[in-house]
Amino acid sequence: MYKFNLRIWLKFAFIMLFFTVFLQFCNISNASEKESKGSLWLVSVGVGDADLITVRAINMIKKSDVVICHQRTKEKLTEYLEGKEFMDISLAGWRNYGKDCSGIEDKEKRAACEKDTQTRAELIKQIRLAIDAGKNIAVLGSGDLLLYGGPYRWYLREFKDIRPQVVPGVSCFNAANAALRKDVASGKETHAVVLTTIRELEKLSAHHPTMVIFTMHTKFEELVGKLKTLYPSKTPMAVVFYAGYKEKEKILRGTLDTILEQAKGQEFPFEHLVYVGDFLN
Repeated sequence: MYKFNLRIWLKFAFIMLFFTVFLQFCNISNASEKESKGSLWLVSVGVGDADLITVRAINMIKKSDVVICHQRTKEKLTEYLEGKEFMDISLAGWRNYGKDCSGIEDKEKRAACEKDTQTRAELIKQIRLAIDAGKNIAVLGSGDLLLYGGPYRWYLREFKDIRPQVVPGVSCFNAANAALRKDVASGKETHAVVLTTIRELEKLSAHHPTMVIFTMHTKFEELVGKLKTLYPSKTPMAVVFYAGYKEKEKILRGTLDTILEQAKGQEFPFEHLVYVGDFLN
């Protein structure tokens, strides 16, 4: 009887040992598989001149195998990008992300939407193949990637299963505040600061907060006209051009009454930010 029990016990012990070794092997295999996969990083390179990039961004770029960026970013950061593999950001096609193209009645717009969908799908495929091959990918962008940052929020949604890391950077808002040399939250009527676009002005202006307006190709005359219906005509206003560019940065100051006259002959590049509020006094 004793021998029979011992034999059963030995068999049981052998089975337990086998399963323990098997499970450890599976865990090691899974860990190796995870370690072999690459990562996706959304990296802000700052705004303006190249010297506003952060140390963290530089380190992430150095660790990357593949870089996705615009040509001008590539030219600005040449010293950090040597030997990198590049994907063409023009393949992105993020403009219509999440839209059902079949519901667009206009033929040209529907065709454009379908083209965006195809090119975006190709980029997504390339990114996933590279990550599965163990490559680290850095998507480079300017300013704050998650403040009117275009496609970066869609990268986060599309690749949520691999949890992309976001590397912060200096935004045009930060750089423009520095150019003005004013505490943007020091208004007399209110300390509130609202970052917005022309579409939301009427909803947000009731208590006359300081407005920081991301213009997004808005016509300046249209913007001033709308602001005049919402703020007193003597309200100070400033436009910061090329915030963060040491040689090109420029500020236009006035009031809602005077700013259009002062802006005559002034070209408005994409890179400008508008401030409205008594903190400017």
